[in-house]
Amino acid sequence: MNIGKLYQIKKHVWYLYPSKDIAALAADTAAEGALAGPPDDATPAYWSDYLSKEFKCNISYISENSIFCLLGNNGNLLKVLSANGELGWIIYPQDEEWNKGSIEEVKET
Repeated sequence: MNIGKLYQIKKHVWYLYPSKDIAALAADTAAEGALAGPPDDATPAYWSDYLSKEFKCNISYISENSIFCLLGNNGNLLKVLSANGELGWIIYPQDEEWNKGSIEEVKET
């Protein structure tokens, strides 16, 4: 992925954390299975509210078909600016099989 380029979310919802530290903590917490979490059929808004309470900050999300600008890349953490003007970090495990093709660079026409 290239800094300064536009990307479109092709699948999944990506949660937008307010800082790299909180995104890293969320990634570690999820990897450890430490979050009980809401039901699997919960909406992105429900998950966002749940995560906000869990990490005591405002966590929003970027939906499928949305576009963002990549501002920074720190391994599995990406600093992004959403089309709605929200600045934050997403957890993007780019080498995971389930994640293949979920975010693609917007090609100029």
